[in-house]
Amino acid sequence: MIATHLVSALRRFRSPQGSVSVLVAAALVPLIGMLGAGLDYSRAMVSRGRLDAALDAAVLAAAQAAKAADAQNQSKDQIEAAAKKAGEAAFVANDAVAGNVAVEISPALTNRTVTITGTYTADVKTTVTQLIGYPSVPISGRSTASAELSPYIDIYLLIDVSASMALGATTADIAKLTSAFGCAFACHDDVKVKGTQYDSFQWAQKNGIRLRMNEINDGIADFVATLQKQGAAKQRLRIAVYSFSTTLTKLVGLTSTLSAATGNLPTAPDLSHEGGDPKVIDYAGATHFGKIMPDFAKEVGAGGDGQTAAKKLVIIATDGVQDPTRSWTNYVELRPQVTPFSPADCQKLDASVSVGVLYAPYLQMPWDWGYVATLGQPSQIGNRGTRFDDIVPQLKACASPGMFVDLGTTSSVASGFKSLFDTFAQVRLTR
Repeated sequence: MIATHLVSALRRFRSPQGSVSVLVAAALVPLIGMLGAGLDYSRAMVSRGRLDAALDAAVLAAAQAAKAADAQNQSKDQIEAAAKKAGEAAFVANDAVAGNVAVEISPALTNRTVTITGTYTADVKTTVTQLIGYPSVPISGRSTASAELSPYIDIYLLIDVSASMALGATTADIAKLTSAFGCAFACHDDVKVKGTQYDSFQWAQKNGIRLRMNEINDGIADFVATLQKQGAAKQRLRIAVYSFSTTLTKLVGLTSTLSAATGNLPTAPDLSHEGGDPKVIDYAGATHFGKIMPDFAKEVGAGGDGQTAAKKLVIIATDGVQDPTRSWTNYVELRPQVTPFSPADCQKLDASVSVGVLYAPYLQMPWDWGYVATLGQPSQIGNRGTRFDDIVPQLKACASPGMFVDLGTTSSVASGFKSLFDTFAQVRLTR
């Protein structure tokens, strides 16, 4: 068709004597050749754009296939084979624009990162330039994608078991405790509730009264159960459980046996006066967050990249209030030491460690003289309001960005644990 138009155009330049203007003809040939080459090149670029898009889709599909194979605990060779197969299939599904296409999808798994490299070559047939010896235009492309497979993660639970964590879990529970023995806290102190053989902690447990400590322990059990449902990913998780009041206690050392975390849950400290020095016993119920943190930081150590060494997540479950001893009730000079946690204590952990805070809300009790004498007093850090008003801001400053959860705003303690883990791992736990 192009040749026919060219002959027709040249005929219009024929002279009355039948001659053709050689000069005009000589000018038209390269011009038409350039226009044809531009057309062929444009078609080649359109084809390349479509193949580039197909290759991008292919490497992404390969990366997703690698993650799926990893979740099934497949071997390195199996993961790479699954990625290659999925990538090539995705490319073929999108390739309908050029002939003689050759594609190569090359997965490489290093530590816990899979990198997918895709390349293709193709020939786009020409129309005009084939007349001058160029039957096709070669094109090629390259694309890469990478994905983090389920990383190695160490989870450290640090649970507050000081006397204040034996506060009733709800206002209804507090009302039941107060009605029974005039105190909102159920202390494990061997002081018998009138007419019973139980101290207030034991009595609360026998009578179905929920304490904050009960809620936290149930949350730990549910959280661990969720972790155990994570398929092969759970094989790259380890967990440790510590409790603290006056001292730090290792309940479960770092282990990949996740169920071990529910076999030794935190318990209330024994505050029994029987056979002991009352001053020492009072000291046992204290909350010494600042003092235990250096030792805890040594236990945790530094976090890794999740590939060659485990990333580390610390979850602190607490009401965020520390006190020197329970004897502050008798010694006025100790009451200023009943105060919110200091963010500086959390900073004793290595900077590579992520910190999540699970806040069990400390309930305002303006009717309680002890509350008024301590947390009801003005802020000690220059803020407006009381020490109570400082609790949440101080705990938020303690936590890594986005990793503070107020249990008063969640459906359950377990959902709070899960939320912190989700934020840290950037994945969604399956239910």
